Amino acid sequence: MTSKAKPNPKHLVQGDPIPPLKKGVPRLFSFRFCPFAHRSRLVLAAKNVDYELVNISLSKKPEWYKTKNPFGTTPCFEHDEKIVRDSSIVCEYVNDAYPGVNLWPEDPYRKAQDKMLLDYFGSKISPPFFKATYHPPPSSTEDFLAVYQKELYVLEEELKKRGSAFFFGEKPGLVDFIMWPWFERWAVLGEDFHRENYPTLMGYCGRMKEDPAVIEAATPDEIYQNNFKKQMEGNPQDDY
Repeated sequence: MTSKAKPNPKHLVQGDPIPPLKKGVPRLFSFRFCPFAHRSRLVLAAKNVDYELVNISLSKKPEWYKTKNPFGTTPCFEHDEKIVRDSSIVCEYVNDAYPGVNLWPEDPYRKAQDKMLLDYFGSKISPPFFKATYHPPPSSTEDFLAVYQKELYVLEEELKKRGSAFFFGEKPGLVDFIMWPWFERWAVLGEDFHRENYPTLMGYCGRMKEDPAVIEAATPDEIYQNNFKKQMEGNPQDDY
């Protein structure tokens, strides 16, 4: 597997034609700054799948995109006219459909534990992150960053309890790749985010950043920060 970041093509917008589907070559419709699409890019890289990346502007979507995904969201995975959408479903599909290492535990109970952790992450940890950063509720006075930091202790303690380098084990698995995009976006959290309070997670982040799939799907911190600044100014920018 390459250890270089995968090139990011320009985002397609209204008026742009649909790219022709190359027979036998899967493609992922993605938005560079969408953490859900980021999940899929990580798993495709971990499974060493050769695919075409098609970036879609979510603020100025091409008219044809709803024929691929009627919800208009990313990711959307297409292979020989078979379409799979929703990030968790795409990740599981790619893991099951392509050869190579199985990114789920073989043991049914360990697999259930990973799925329960992901359920907790999706319901309790990622929502306050979004509300503290990209999507602050306009009339709320709740300190969502404080809520997020409190919930992070659940992950800190869970990784300690597992006693492994990654949540999956000694190598990253689906549980890691599905949560990782939010860790990579720590770059947009300000000085009130006290990452030093999570030494186990800090070590985990250092190890994840050395993983070839994470490197291939990565976006530099300064690009996240510039994109976040533009979005908060009401002038979001897709391409850098």
